[in-house]
Amino acid sequence: MKRLWFAFAAAVVLTAWTVPAFAQWGEETTGNNLRVRIGAFFPSKSISRNEANTWFGAGVDYVLQRGIVVKEGYAADLGVSIDYYGSGKVYNIPVLLNYWGKLGGGLNYVAGVGVGFSKRPESGDTKTGFAYTIGVGYDFTMGREGGTPLFLELRYNGLTGTDNEHNGFAVYLGARF
Repeated sequence: MKRLWFAFAAAVVLTAWTVPAFAQWGEETTGNNLRVRIGAFFPSKSISRNEANTWFGAGVDYVLQRGIVVKEGYAADLGVSIDYYGSGKVYNIPVLLNYWGKLGGGLNYVAGVGVGFSKRPESGDTKTGFAYTIGVGYDFTMGREGGTPLFLELRYNGLTGTDNEHNGFAVYLGARF
């Protein structure tokens, strides 16, 4: 487990060092490009729930380009993310390219695709597969004007090649920096 946390921390540090270079692509981004979230993942397969009914989940997002679509009452951003969700020795680490759509009133949605690196329950073998996520969220601010921008998200995470053992719903609370 310590190796897994070390690998996750190394991936986050590597992402933090390399992702800012992508900001040169397209329009320059400004403020709140980094998003950090933490929450719970609820696996849909019973073989995965045998490990635990609720798994730990966390993720880091980085906006590469803001305003790829801008219309009245709607805007969209493009970015990358790295996540971790797991319990004990079972986990998935998806690395995704994401599209965030922002609707009026703080409502938003996300859709992402990429690759996932996982360890399966029971067999314990490691697999790499096509990872995806789709979700809805709500943005709000804590504190007075200029306070911390927070968000709540409900996502469905999936991974191919593991008999749906790493598929399920996740609930996150996050902050933008």
